[in-house]
Amino acid sequence: AMCEHGGMLNHLHAKIDDLEVAEGQVVAQTAPQCFDISLWQLLSALLVGGRTLLVEQNMILDVRQFVDTIARGRVSVLQVVPSYLEVVLTYLEQHPRELPDLRYVSVTGEALKRELAQRWFAAQPHVKLVNAYGLTETSDDTNHEIMDRSPDGDRVPLGRPVNNVHLYVVDEHLNPVPLGAPGAIAFSGICVGRGYVNDPERTRPAYLSDPHRPGQRLYLSGDFGRWRPDGKLEFLGRRDT
Repeated sequence: AMCEHGGMLNHLHAKIDDLEVAEGQVVAQTAPQCFDISLWQLLSALLVGGRTLLVEQNMILDVRQFVDTIARGRVSVLQVVPSYLEVVLTYLEQHPRELPDLRYVSVTGEALKRELAQRWFAAQPHVKLVNAYGLTETSDDTNHEIMDRSPDGDRVPLGRPVNNVHLYVVDEHLNPVPLGAPGAIAFSGICVGRGYVNDPERTRPAYLSDPHRPGQRLYLSGDFGRWRPDGKLEFLGRRDT
């Protein structure tokens, strides 16, 4: 997918604002450069006078070395997939230690289970957990659910859209569905890229004109969800599964 600089910058500022990245703090880059999430991990701290700690992949393969690296590097903000967070959490449950500099752990790429969030807050009650949701086609994460305690209910919500992102839950005619009803998740605003490079057949059904905001592009994600009464998005599955 071809994304625009404006979408990347909007995402960087969303991470800086919501994860309170500030001067002197350290953000860990855990993702390889070929993944979209590596961009905010690399650049967000540098925009505000912080530091980026480049975590080598061989460190990630050894959870003891990974935890030591995060602790020695005084990492403030960390992002991993939920399955790896479970590996880290199991290690910390077996080898308890303080991580005094760690303030936010963001998870992305997989569904976050409520049980894992409960275990996290039992082990690290002072470290906030962020359930991040987004797609490469929408300049990475578009939603942040920021938690300081275990969530209520069976599902961990995806949270609310970040600044300058418009998100709809729509029917097959692109009309918004009633509150609580399931529908297709669609994005509009600065986050939406231009399309798939040299692939008009894939671009045509996914990238449309936003009927609700003239002049804006709309991206149909293939994901399904619903709005909760508290204004947060809940993920229900994908069209192709």
